[in-house]
Amino acid sequence: MYNIIRIFCVIALLLVSAPNHAQTGTRTDDAEAKARTARTWPVDVLRETFGFDASTPAEVPLTELIQGCPARDCIPAIENPKFVSAAQADFLADDDIVLAISVDGVHRAYPTAILAHHEIVNDTIAGQPIAITYCPLCGSGAAFSRRIGGEVTSFGVSGVLHNSDLVLYDRASNTLWAQVIGRGIVGPRSGESLTALPLTQVEWKAWRNAHADTQVLSTDTGFAVAYGGNPYGDYASSEKVFFPLSNRDTRIHPKMVVFGMQIDGASLAVTDEYLRANPRIETALAGETLLIERAADGMVNAHRADGSVVPAIRLFWFAWASFHPQTELRALPR
Repeated sequence: MYNIIRIFCVIALLLVSAPNHAQTGTRTDDAEAKARTARTWPVDVLRETFGFDASTPAEVPLTELIQGCPARDCIPAIENPKFVSAAQADFLADDDIVLAISVDGVHRAYPTAILAHHEIVNDTIAGQPIAITYCPLCGSGAAFSRRIGGEVTSFGVSGVLHNSDLVLYDRASNTLWAQVIGRGIVGPRSGESLTALPLTQVEWKAWRNAHADTQVLSTDTGFAVAYGGNPYGDYASSEKVFFPLSNRDTRIHPKMVVFGMQIDGASLAVTDEYLRANPRIETALAGETLLIERAADGMVNAHRADGSVVPAIRLFWFAWASFHPQTELRALPR
């Protein structure tokens, strides 16, 4: 069943990959029909699976949500993650990318090769209920508290996308949450924000060297999946974006890796290459002074003057810009 769902998702991607033609104004009638289907189908699915209707609170029209796979949980989240030691993680190569987090002295790494097939891990770290999330289409990894309004919940894959981004749903309220911004976009908690936690994407060797005691998400997930390889081919290096965007910013290559951060509606993106060339960046955002640095373990954060941290999310430029059309950008000159 799992493999059938994955095949369906690939077919869905192919059906709505017409935007490259749309940008040149040469989209065929057949492609237009497929795009219309992608825009209208989610409305019916969301009504049937979440009970949404015209009275449901929403920050975005349901027609802006694009169906990525047939129903909620079509891509299964990992609910009871198992971990191995760094020494036991022989399925990882030095240059493999992991999502990595440290919570109260506990270090964990989640290989993107596993997360590409599940997108969400409902975990508990040092007693804290945390969701690790990954969107392969946006290249974005984010960690959120699973405590919402004083209640601990878990997250699943809704089956729809917004701005090509993973849309989560929480199982307590059935609210839909946009991963890149951690914000409720449809449902009872629409307009609320999740509590984001510092997370990084980094090469396995760098994280392992910095945290020899790290725990690593095991390939023993309970699903019959052959983890490894790249199911998205050259997507991360090409200019193609499969799904429609609310804003397309062409200042840099759409797949350039940036670190995005926001304070009170003001936002800033710093390209990975700019940060490598300028390892200590002092700047201002929303009237606050920020110091942006990359730690030895790959963690990138913006530190306020009072020492508190503004989490930075690592993702493709197009994804950040689509949610933050007025964002500042720090990039090397071309």
